[in-house]
Amino acid sequence: MKIINLCSIIMATGIFSSVCAGQADPQGEILLRDNWVIQSSGEIKEDGKTISGLSYQPEKWYPATIPSTILGALVENKVFPDPYFGTSIESIPGYFTQRSGEIPANSPFRVAWWYRTLFTLPADFKGKSTWLKFHSINYKANIWLNGHLIADTSVIEGAYRLYNLNITEFAKTGDKNCLALEIFPPKGTDLTITWVDWNPTPPDRGTGIWYDVKVYSTGPVAMKNSFIKTKLNLPSTDKANLTISTELSNTSDKKIKGILKGKIENIRFSKKVTLAPNENRLVVLDPEEFGQLEISDPRLWWPHTVGPQNLYDLALTFKVRGKVSDSENVRFGIREITSWMNNFDKKHTRVFQINGKNLVIRGGGYVEDMMLRPSDKRIDTDIMYAKHMGLNALRLEAPRGSDHLFEKCDEEGILIMVGWCCCSSWERWKNWTPDVVNVAQKSWHDQIVRLRNHPSVFDWLLGSDNHPTPDVEKMYIQILNDLDGTRPSQSSATQDSSEVSGNTGVWMGPYPKVYSYMPPAYWYGKLEFNTEAGPSGEQISPPETMRKMMPESDLWPISKSWNIRLHKNFFPDARKALFSRYGEPVSIEEYSMKSQVLQYEATRAMFEAYAGNKYRSSGIIYWMYNSAWPSLYWQLYDYFFAPNGAFYGTRKACENLHIQYSYDDGSVLVVNGIYQDFNGLKASAKLYNFNLEEKYSKEVQVDIKADESKKVLLPELPKDESNISFLKLVLKDNTGKEISSNFYWLSVKGDENADFTDLNKLPKVKLNYSISPLQLDNGRYAVTLEIENLSSSLAFSVNPGILKRNSKELVLPVFWEDNYFSLLPGEKRKLKVEFHAEDLTGETPLLAIDGWNVVREEKELK
Repeated sequence: MKIINLCSIIMATGIFSSVCAGQADPQGEILLRDNWVIQSSGEIKEDGKTISGLSYQPEKWYPATIPSTILGALVENKVFPDPYFGTSIESIPGYFTQRSGEIPANSPFRVAWWYRTLFTLPADFKGKSTWLKFHSINYKANIWLNGHLIADTSVIEGAYRLYNLNITEFAKTGDKNCLALEIFPPKGTDLTITWVDWNPTPPDRGTGIWYDVKVYSTGPVAMKNSFIKTKLNLPSTDKANLTISTELSNTSDKKIKGILKGKIENIRFSKKVTLAPNENRLVVLDPEEFGQLEISDPRLWWPHTVGPQNLYDLALTFKVRGKVSDSENVRFGIREITSWMNNFDKKHTRVFQINGKNLVIRGGGYVEDMMLRPSDKRIDTDIMYAKHMGLNALRLEAPRGSDHLFEKCDEEGILIMVGWCCCSSWERWKNWTPDVVNVAQKSWHDQIVRLRNHPSVFDWLLGSDNHPTPDVEKMYIQILNDLDGTRPSQSSATQDSSEVSGNTGVWMGPYPKVYSYMPPAYWYGKLEFNTEAGPSGEQISPPETMRKMMPESDLWPISKSWNIRLHKNFFPDARKALFSRYGEPVSIEEYSMKSQVLQYEATRAMFEAYAGNKYRSSGIIYWMYNSAWPSLYWQLYDYFFAPNGAFYGTRKACENLHIQYSYDDGSVLVVNGIYQDFNGLKASAKLYNFNLEEKYSKEVQVDIKADESKKVLLPELPKDESNISFLKLVLKDNTGKEISSNFYWLSVKGDENADFTDLNKLPKVKLNYSISPLQLDNGRYAVTLEIENLSSSLAFSVNPGILKRNSKELVLPVFWEDNYFSLLPGEKRKLKVEFHAEDLTGETPLLAIDGWNVVREEKELK
């Protein structure tokens, strides 16, 4: 066993600054969530000693539930209107339009705010060490307990810091305690949260307590930051070495002897440890000394698209005289992330690997609620949607997100790329003072220790739009080497090389085109790993959720309620493409439908291109995945969980065994995303003119290797016969069962100058349909829709939905097998939809069938 001194972990203040990978079964844990009150320091004359006293009466304070920002609590108390509706955010005092700007001098959020709560400590805490745990305070704070200052702003500083404070001296066991925080907002070069150009900056800049606050107890020895480092014997994967470390802290002034015990399923190990008074040690247990930590035939963790999400549990305890002093349970996965550089034609594409196998990364940029309101339910839906679309990754521009987000991604097999945020103090390194460098160093330390046990975290980014200065980059790399060493990292999310680490192998830009709109063919020339891009500059929601964003009077024509949800650098190109390709809309309903079609067409092509060109291209992070507030750009579904056309275009493109059209050379590809060969497949292509006369038909047999992309057909487009042609692709297995199908509309003018306005001439189509009885299983409804086009015309962009019968609101979230699909004459589809019973809010479900040229139908589901 290796024992390393960590004297620097304990600061002179007596504060143990660290992270729990999962404070498991601590000796009595109290979650301080309810019964908080907040008030501006401008309204209070008393000092912290008085405010944190039990006799103090907080009159005219605002009730709050933690976690909560100041703005979140005040909106909850109806002090300010809902900033998410209409243009209400502009009416909130202190609102400013400069994103990441300073809080105005006359803002009520410019001053510190007090957070106060009362709680009772159990009597059995007596004689034990009592700890107060914070997970992110924005930005600085003085913390008081029972009239005593236990930590001031020289210690509590940094939005991404995590703290365990030893409060034993001032805590009252078996009695009431008062905790009060004086929280100061970020300013100047403070390393705080920023929303860049994703949404408006909230007037309080996220000031407050972001995540849970806990009080717990331990014996004389506390355990922190347990880590399981896994190493496979690649290229084989039949053995895994586990190296386990944990930090032990003797909080007493006496020498302590104890036993560290560990258990992973049927694997057990233990070691005697003697700690000097107030000693702190990092204890490392490796397979050289503990042979049982070499595991044969480990159950591996994989992203959900390629394998199971096997997880293990480590139980660690430290016993003193036969009694448990402290314990931790840490869930982990055995997997190995590596990467290699594909160098070709003066290009450099980084290819990520999972357990020795190449993987195309297909994901989106994830963001939390603008007022940082926690919701495990929202996170669960976010991750279920990612899986439903076939995505395998999310990127966090700054390591924000509750523990539940990372735990859920571990369980569901979604990879996470983590790094710092652009366009803020995080990238203004030349302005950093020594104090700011210190905050950055500690923040990176805390987040690495917090996240390193999660198998879902696959990559670290040291910068975003720029790489750090050499001294800062070296500092970040040293922390990674000391604390992790199990994942790749890059100096930035751009293609710019740094003098420290060289070429990144990833790509960003060009700005603003790849954030607004580029036509489908463009993406086939993007041979790279792109960390943020998408034809997403304007993405109008369905009318039902548009009505949740703004008053009816603002829906049409385009109003300020639209403009505040758009970005001036991005929507003009997207709107221009919409109008030129599909025609200018004259109503909100027409605008929404045409927007879905544009999104579907462009986003499907983007994801198809990156997989079709693997591994010259190796990954794409769609910008963005979701929205922090009700937005009209950069999202695969809106704030209310209404999927858009891009959502279903993504789902289509990300099929694991897929047939697709290549806009660059007109070929048809079969793309295999599975680590398995397939033989005897049948790929067919049929091409129709605008009058639906068949002009080309061919079927070929396809044998495709594991993880291969293969050209199989080259259809010939009709010459100047009609403005629009339709291409139907089908892939069947060797039994004749359909695996994948795809439908494209192509312009005689080519992709860049495409003109699809003739689609407005399609006649109305009434569809035949039947519905299976509703099936309820574990709170989730399922129904199967059979839908058929018996007309002689194309039914274009068919859009079924589930509504609440009385309110006519969409039931969300919703999981359709397909949507915004088209039906040729005589074509029949069977598709399933699922939704949660609780989301009906007591109403009866109603099926609505709509589409570009589809006669609307509604029918109650029973």
